[in-house]
Amino acid sequence: MNNAPGPRAGGHYRYVTTVPELVAQRDPTGAREWRERRRDTRRLLPDLPGAMALATDGSDRTTAPVLRDAGVDVVGLLAPEPLESLAWAAEAEAPRAYADLVAMLSDEIEAVCIEMGPPGSDVIARRSVEAGLHVLLARPTTADPESLRVVADLAEESDLAHVVAMDGRAWPAAWHVQASMAALGRITQVTVLGAPAGQSGRAEIVDLVVRWCGEVLAVCASPDAMPAARLTADAPVTFALLSASGATALINERPDGRLETATITICGTGGRMVVQGRRVLRQDADGTRDLLMRAVPGVRPGLIEATYDVVRVTELGDPALVRGATFYDLLTIARVLAAADASAEDSGWVEL
Repeated sequence: MNNAPGPRAGGHYRYVTTVPELVAQRDPTGAREWRERRRDTRRLLPDLPGAMALATDGSDRTTAPVLRDAGVDVVGLLAPEPLESLAWAAEAEAPRAYADLVAMLSDEIEAVCIEMGPPGSDVIARRSVEAGLHVLLARPTTADPESLRVVADLAEESDLAHVVAMDGRAWPAAWHVQASMAALGRITQVTVLGAPAGQSGRAEIVDLVVRWCGEVLAVCASPDAMPAARLTADAPVTFALLSASGATALINERPDGRLETATITICGTGGRMVVQGRRVLRQDADGTRDLLMRAVPGVRPGLIEATYDVVRVTELGDPALVRGATFYDLLTIARVLAAADASAEDSGWVEL
């Protein structure tokens, strides 16, 4: 959407809103040729912003500004219906709206951010990669892990980025813990008090545990089968993981829980660390140290970091520059979450 000042009575100015263009299906060959030319142009103009489309179900209207702030040009928007595409594109200040998925895939874009729930997100991800686009999932969810694996493999073969927005990947304290794990000796237990509830919250915690402790071997989401019933008097353990290293993760989830306010304790044979927000407390044979990590953006830090990944790949043409979570990481998470659902139904531990 372009805003231009126009005259009004009395010498004042009002803003005239331009309705986004509703783009219909075009020849996809033209879009592929445009991307080839764009790559050539970028060699001369390396700071040329990436052209990204947003496929959204309208559940979060903050996405387009976040993407722009992270360095991409949001040139078009796809919603479930053409009229929604027009209305939401105008609201998001995107100059183009798409009548359907084929219209988006045949447009002059380099990447797509998908903010829809599965199975729609899985379908759009695959079609986008097949069209030669970098793909960013705004939510760590999938309905079909095997389909997602196919998408990841296709992206790898085509040198395309496949990135998943995860707030933990933008959390300096999490990276500090990961870099310090060796100094803690063999990790025996991880506890999380006040973790975010829901599938996305569990996905964040699983991603942290896998990064810190390695492969997950078994999952429990049954209260009667937990290795420990409570972390504190009012904090029941709702989710437990057993890693290949032998470490047990005990998680207390709360409806109002947030990753940045949860209390995470990592215990090892050589010491322990306690993480809460920006603070990291380290206790070992050398004493106690209290560190303060740098702050992260207050609005959707995971999406910002994931967009940075797409920007780097688009500008430099190297998918290896992705630092955050990929579709392969989401596959690991999806298997663990599926095992948790099975555990809740079967009332016991479920091996992966």
